[in-house]
Amino acid sequence: MEIIELETRAREYAKRKSLTVDFNIPLGAGIDGTVWATHLHSAIKIFQRQENYERERDCYERLFVERLTEVNGFTIPSLIDIDDRLWIVEMEIVSPPFVLDFGKCYLDRRPDFSDEVMADWENEQRELWGDRWAIVQSIIAQLEQIGIYYQDVKPGNVMFAR
Repeated sequence: MEIIELETRAREYAKRKSLTVDFNIPLGAGIDGTVWATHLHSAIKIFQRQENYERERDCYERLFVERLTEVNGFTIPSLIDIDDRLWIVEMEIVSPPFVLDFGKCYLDRRPDFSDEVMADWENEQRELWGDRWAIVQSIIAQLEQIGIYYQDVKPGNVMFAR
C-alpha cells in the first residue's frame, strides 16, 4: 500500500472529524503505517494491514477498560477514537517517558515462538537496552498482567525521559 492511499484515508477521517492535519510532516512512518498529528493534540495512525490495526485497536480498548494510562511511570496514549473501515486509531500525543505502538502485540496469548527464538529475542533486547533492560522488562510484565503481550520493544516505542 502506498503512502498516497494512507493519506487519502487519513484525509477522509480528518474531514469527517473536522480535524486539521499537517500531512507534510508525519510523526512517524514505518512498514505498519503512518502517524500524523492533528490540531487537537491528537495523533491519527493509519494502518497498512487490517491485522495490525485490529491488534492495536484491541489493545487500546483493553487499556481503556483496565483504565491503564501508564506503566511504571511511562505514559500510554489514551484512545480517542477508532475507525474500522479506514483502519485508523486516534490517540492523544504524549511526551517521554512513554510506551506506544501496539500493532504487533498479542492479546490474551503469548506469541507462538520457540524457546530458542524467544531466548535470542531477549538477548537482543538485553544488548539493545543495556542497564535499562530491567525497566523495559517491568513494563512488559505489567502489560502481560492485563493480557497484552508486547513484542515491538524498541527505542521510539518505549521512550525514556531525557
